[in-house]
Amino acid sequence: MKLMSALGACILILAGCSGADSADEGPARAGATVAPEARTTSPASTDDGVTVDIVFEGGEVVPRAKRIDVRVGQQVTLHVTSDAGDEIHIHSDPEQVYEVAVGDDESHTFAIDTPGQVAVEAHHLDVTIVQLVVRP
Repeated sequence: MKLMSALGACILILAGCSGADSADEGPARAGATVAPEARTTSPASTDDGVTVDIVFEGGEVVPRAKRIDVRVGQQVTLHVTSDAGDEIHIHSDPEQVYEVAVGDDESHTFAIDTPGQVAVEAHHLDVTIVQLVVRP
């Protein structure tokens, strides 16, 4: 019983600092670009990188709460376009922050070295953009 309680607490902690909905909308496949409107794709299966298209528009951001499977060390690129300023927080170790400016059309590439769940959040909008599920 104590193990189940501890496991439940760990899952809540890994969900990130946002109160946003974290519904599973499907993992992305390796080497694919995840369109903001995409709902389900295949899980990562190669060492190719994953690109996530993030669009800030009209006070909203898409995607929201999408789960994406990646492997430890796999390249993740966030391609960001925006009509408003914000900050993207990547809750990895160490944490990473990318400033988003009005009119941005930029890409940021990184890799996660530790298995687990890593939230990518829009700080000012206080929503989870994607949840990276990092597997060995």
